[in-house]
Amino acid sequence: MDEELQRAKANERRRVWRLRMVAALGGLGATAGVLGLVLAGNGEGWASAAGVVLAFAGLGAAVASFPLAGRYLPNGDTVRVENAKGGYRDLVQKQRAVSMAVMPLTSLYLVYQSTLGGWKIASGQGEGLDWMMVGLSPMVSIVLLLMVAGLDNPGDKKMKRLLEDELTLSFRRDALNVALAVVMVGLLGVFALGLWRPEAAVAALPGLMFVTASASALRYWQLDRRASGG
Repeated sequence: MDEELQRAKANERRRVWRLRMVAALGGLGATAGVLGLVLAGNGEGWASAAGVVLAFAGLGAAVASFPLAGRYLPNGDTVRVENAKGGYRDLVQKQRAVSMAVMPLTSLYLVYQSTLGGWKIASGQGEGLDWMMVGLSPMVSIVLLLMVAGLDNPGDKKMKRLLEDELTLSFRRDALNVALAVVMVGLLGVFALGLWRPEAAVAALPGLMFVTASASALRYWQLDRRASGG
């Protein structure tokens, strides 16, 4: 039994190291993508072209890091090692709630650029970079909502057992109800905005999706924090 635990610990160390490498790849890719967008928007000639290439490469690396990270998520060895310490389920649930609360902060610049891109496209002045930004921002909001709903990794049964219990399911229902309320109020505002200036309504949609997903994620984090006595 002790030998199996030692083997599980070794596997877990390798998994954590690889996951950190993938996270570093995603972080570097996101940073390179943002720098590329800034360079493409402010540069001229070859500098602008280099910025576009850097933005595509960086954002591509960031997007690719998600499926790669899925290969190194906690597994049976993780559960075995952490169960030896105790309290693993609570730790996993807390880490997930915190990650959902932090994710909106890391996406603010992307949403800002998406809003500007939507305005330019609706005004007939959109370029390739604007279309790319408008497409990326909703993807972040969708991923965040999928995380709140627990649908971001449906094939991982081990994680599902760790993350789903009566309490977390009630958190999800409450958080998704908040999302529904926010999107209904927001759509009324966007509709009124569209009656005034249609391009403003188009530009506001990425922000509405972001606010909806963020409100849902923050509500989930608030409920988890309250339940843990934090």
